[in-house]
Amino acid sequence: MAKIVVRIPEPKEEYDASTQKQINRAIQSVVDQLNSTFLQELNEKSDRYAWFKGGISKDDGWGT
Repeated sequence: MAKIVVRIPEPKEEYDASTQKQINRAIQSVVDQLNSTFLQELNEKSDRYAWFKGGISKDDGWGT
């Protein structure tokens, strides 16, 4: 599992649009990292399963 490091700023007592935008960007960064990590792990799992079942992976250079 991948390690995700994102700093989410503390909200201020008074509403500040710039702080809210920073929080929004930080949360979106977490979502993007989780999505890309999940897809990468899914592809790796699929390749391992195909290799185990005797299939040929698209990355091994054979059968293209």
